[in-house]
Amino acid sequence: MNRYARGLARLLALACMVGGTRVAAAADLTLGVALEPGSLDPHLIWSPGNNQLNMQMFGALTSMDAEGRVLPRLATKWEFTEDGDWVFTLDPKARFSTGDAVTTADVIASFERARTLPKGTYRGIFSTVQQFVAVDDHTLKVDTSEPSPTLPAYLAVVPVLPKAIAEKAQSSDFADPKTSVSAGPYQLVQFTPGDRVVMQANPYYVGGKTAWDKLTFRFLTDSASRVAALLSGQVDVIDGVTPDDAAEIRKRGGFNVVTEPTARTVYMTFDISRDVTPQATGPDGKPLPKNPFQDKRVRQALTLAINREAIIQRVLMGQGAPMNQISAPTLGGYNPDIPKLPYDPEKAKALLAEAGYPNGFGLTVTCSSGRLVNDARICQALGQMLERIGLKTVIDVQPYAILVNKATCHCDRRPSFFMSTWSSAVVGETGMALSSVLRTYEKDGAKGVWNLGEYSNPALDKLIDEAAGVMDNDKRFAMQAQAMATAMEDYPVLPMHLQSLTLAARKGLMPTVYVYELTIADSVKVEQ
Repeated sequence: MNRYARGLARLLALACMVGGTRVAAAADLTLGVALEPGSLDPHLIWSPGNNQLNMQMFGALTSMDAEGRVLPRLATKWEFTEDGDWVFTLDPKARFSTGDAVTTADVIASFERARTLPKGTYRGIFSTVQQFVAVDDHTLKVDTSEPSPTLPAYLAVVPVLPKAIAEKAQSSDFADPKTSVSAGPYQLVQFTPGDRVVMQANPYYVGGKTAWDKLTFRFLTDSASRVAALLSGQVDVIDGVTPDDAAEIRKRGGFNVVTEPTARTVYMTFDISRDVTPQATGPDGKPLPKNPFQDKRVRQALTLAINREAIIQRVLMGQGAPMNQISAPTLGGYNPDIPKLPYDPEKAKALLAEAGYPNGFGLTVTCSSGRLVNDARICQALGQMLERIGLKTVIDVQPYAILVNKATCHCDRRPSFFMSTWSSAVVGETGMALSSVLRTYEKDGAKGVWNLGEYSNPALDKLIDEAAGVMDNDKRFAMQAQAMATAMEDYPVLPMHLQSLTLAARKGLMPTVYVYELTIADSVKVEQ
């Protein structure tokens, strides 16, 4: 029994001894979540841990359902005008948790804060915005420099604050409920860093009565601790349940376990731009004089070496789907005609020999730990598969916070071959992946920011840019599908699988998996 299994067994035993000790009011919900926010400032850090709380503790112009469809929230409707502007109509009944009306002035002040906040990560959303215009108290015009078809979707993650707070508040102020004024379903009661956030229903919420009177989000970053908290009755719902834990919970009975695919693709990034990449080595252990990943045949060889079905069945226990592109079937612009990636180690060996590596080469395989489902175990499987085509692999598993810092620096600290992930669910279409992951990286721009291997294809860039400004959805999606097919023919990255997400709840509650992987309290239903 490995260290993780022994630790989980101890926690499960404790859970059995204290199970049933928690008695909560039916209108209270406690969730054990894997992600902790970096800050309660709603405009500072665009991350799943922050968005998960923001979408419940604040209001935005739009919202998203479990499938990623854009719905009204503070805005009842929006339209794109012949002048090239977006016009949003606010709900005149919308109120903050103070009882004050939500006006266009509040929205503009919030958006200006989001796009100018020092070190804020929401600025890219407004890259095409020239100005915000208050037509009246309930009508906002957004003047853009170019067509921006996905702007309403992006605005679902930009919270709206009262003008006075948006103009003066500092990031540290939002831990105080007096500053975290909400126009969303819930309002802040208490924030204990590293432990929990407590919220209560916002009586002025324009969306009507919330499902719960009180919410508690407990930050339980350790998977075994989340499971033990559920089994002992300390929490009602947990997210980020591993396949092993899901099987254990199902076996015990008395719980509802829900697994559904998300829109998140897991893939490996090749370092392509550097002429010499540090972790591809020769027999002497020194870097190869030429970066092998600059040869398409090498990239194709590694792609053919991966048995995706085996990883899904043996490592993920069936929870996933093999992928051949950086998109998801639920997204606009997904291309169903791209051929399935075969598992063909013999052809992979032939391609390596053809490229000048008949005996393979040394390679460090770098992966995250704790960010993706069973990511460290996937890394071990990858290493074994690459060994079978002649590569001599070293497995380097790093905490996600450390790896992402290196991988995203666009500098010489980034690894040579490393695990990456992307989800475009926040905008519901493939264009976000194309412009962020596959388009040429622009150091001083907002394009290609997550193109971490710095692959560059001018012909592909042209297709991506042309599609981005097309307002007609069907036409834009067709152009995105064509661009994705063009990209995948060149093996710019190594697609792995579509990630599934598992939630578990005590008997009597049924949680809902959202394609963008956030745990939303009001989607937890009481079974009749």
